[in-house]
Amino acid sequence: MPNYKWGIIGLGRIARSFATYFAPSQTLYGVAAHDRQRAEAFAQEFNVPHAYDSYADLFADPAIDIVYVATTHNFHYENILQALNAGKHVLAEKAITLSATQLEALVAVAASKHLILMEAQTIYHMPLYPAIEAAVKEQALGRLKTIQVTFGSHVPYAPKDRLLNPALAGGALLDIGIYALSFARRFMTAPPKLVATQMVKTDTGVDGQSSFLLTNANNEQVTVALNLQAKMPKMGMVAYEEGYFTVDQYPRSQEASLTHPDGLTEHLTAGDESKAMAYEIDDMAQAVATGENPTLQWTREVMTIMSQAREAWGFYYPGEQGPLV
Repeated sequence: MPNYKWGIIGLGRIARSFATYFAPSQTLYGVAAHDRQRAEAFAQEFNVPHAYDSYADLFADPAIDIVYVATTHNFHYENILQALNAGKHVLAEKAITLSATQLEALVAVAASKHLILMEAQTIYHMPLYPAIEAAVKEQALGRLKTIQVTFGSHVPYAPKDRLLNPALAGGALLDIGIYALSFARRFMTAPPKLVATQMVKTDTGVDGQSSFLLTNANNEQVTVALNLQAKMPKMGMVAYEEGYFTVDQYPRSQEASLTHPDGLTEHLTAGDESKAMAYEIDDMAQAVATGENPTLQWTREVMTIMSQAREAWGFYYPGEQGPLV
């Protein structure tokens, strides 16, 4: 796999984690923030050779091959578009955009320039999930029937916090719902269809609690429950005719349990949860090297479900215009 030079824009918490666990097969070449001092401090802390005065300066550097977008959700579309127009491949933090309409516009730009646009979604890259799929085939577990997914966080009330602030595209859906829905899509054997959904807002006006019922052409049924104001397990259950898997802490899990119809349980392990971001980085580099983007369709289908749900709720972010899907 080629060693590509990477740049990071948006130097918050998630960027720090990205830099801490950066894949050794690649080179973290440069970083940019809204002020030079912050970029220089980050670069010094993580041994990054270049700090830029602006995002535009980072995009303009011909040495950089791939940009990791770690800004808040409300800036993703603009930042990704600028990076693509500068000829950079983009790995964008989840959720990749606010809506399916935004995503499709960016996909078109990336395709026109022969660039890779990928969502940094751990579930699409953790080794555990191919291991589960292999076990389904090896043990002849039959057809997929049901998926149940939950994710709840107890977020302290802080109106300006990213998670609760409408101006920063806060709310459960884009922050934790993207994990739950991506987990479901990872196993479904045909594109999901939204059957029903409901939502309750927080006092700040973002989506705080929601539920989803999905199906598809193969009659697979999915239920998803999200909450920003009550702690719930990050638990996924995937049921086949001849057994079911449970995955605890599914966004970055390295183990799952398989329970057979007779109640017998066995355990699967694969990968290392501490390398979650390194797996994303390596897969992105592989996609750039081959020109193949195997996770993009999952990203598009999940974003469509999320956008359809928001339209059903009548929930839009400040300044959002046009249809979401």
